[in-house]
Amino acid sequence: MARKRPDVMKTLAKARPEELDPARLAGSERARNDLFTIMAGPRETREAPAAVRQFSWRWALPVAATAVAAAVVVGTLAEGTAGSQGTRTSAGPSSTDGSGQAPANGRLALLNVAAQLDRTASEGTYWQVTTRSASIGVIAEPASGFSVVSSETQQYSYGVKSGTPSLWVSGIDDSTQPRTARDKQRWQAAGSPKELTLAGGESGGKLGLRIESADENRPTTTTINSGDRIAALGARNVTYADLQKLPGDPAKLKQVLADLYKEDRGSEISDPTEWTWQQAAGLINLPVRDEVRAAAYRVIADLPGIVSLGEVADPTGRKGAGFALPAINTPDYGAVRSELIVDAGTGALLAEQRTVTKPSTAAAAAGITAGTLVDYSATVKAEWTDRQPTGTK
Repeated sequence: MARKRPDVMKTLAKARPEELDPARLAGSERARNDLFTIMAGPRETREAPAAVRQFSWRWALPVAATAVAAAVVVGTLAEGTAGSQGTRTSAGPSSTDGSGQAPANGRLALLNVAAQLDRTASEGTYWQVTTRSASIGVIAEPASGFSVVSSETQQYSYGVKSGTPSLWVSGIDDSTQPRTARDKQRWQAAGSPKELTLAGGESGGKLGLRIESADENRPTTTTINSGDRIAALGARNVTYADLQKLPGDPAKLKQVLADLYKEDRGSEISDPTEWTWQQAAGLINLPVRDEVRAAAYRVIADLPGIVSLGEVADPTGRKGAGFALPAINTPDYGAVRSELIVDAGTGALLAEQRTVTKPSTAAAAAGITAGTLVDYSATVKAEWTDRQPTGTK
């Protein structure tokens, strides 16, 4: 009788030290600590192309409305803000090979996050996302040297079944106020004007702004679907079926985004790295398969210059893993770095934000310093439901 061969995998499993048992590592405190020891590497500032638009992209159909996802809790942008750095876990520096590819620390940490992505709940009639958003505006007229913060809560409801409407509720608790006590004094010294003009602007144009309190505004509900098309990828309007067909393979998803970038060259974002970062991040909060969300993180992980910020707090105080691209120069604030904060245990996107690394002359005169968080989108809730939003937080 032939001798039975030993099961090699069982033999290896028996030889494995108990502390390396995957069952003990998955989701454990050690796993989280291992992630956060893969820390930030060298940082650099790169010049932006002539047209780099402010932090925004098309969540909804351009033919119906443009849902700007620039987010912030007002208190986080108040005087004394130290920026988005949060409390970091200490760790030693990492090295790069100078090739211009993503440093291993940021890439590996984000790949780890992608691997932890939880399965979402069963599909419902609507995929709904609630964000708390705000941004800092540097004022040029009628007086310069101060800034304001605009904030609001927004709700996105994507109807995924034929005939169901998709809605965007904006302006919940919408307000624009002087950012700090210093800014309020300068605003009052200028006569407390209600109508303001922002500094900066990619094409030299001017954007108006109005000082308003949350009590002065009511939420606005806009239908954002056109037939079965419920969202936008780049310049392309897509259906729920289109979103479900997106590949879960990161190489294939990267190619899809590359093709969309070629179509969207008329966008205000001409830099391919920034464009891909924003589009991939936008996918995470759309009604796509979990495999696509994980692939989106992996696409971001392969972007040039991606670094890990370690454990940081998002604008609402939630702890997560932070990631950033090298800073680019913008006409509004100076050198600004795009950042993501994600839940390292579940892969949920907590916040997208931008932090100043070197303020422009106008921004510095308005009190904005290195480390100031100028805008972000904090995801308050993302879930399947069978009810439309009510227009409240």
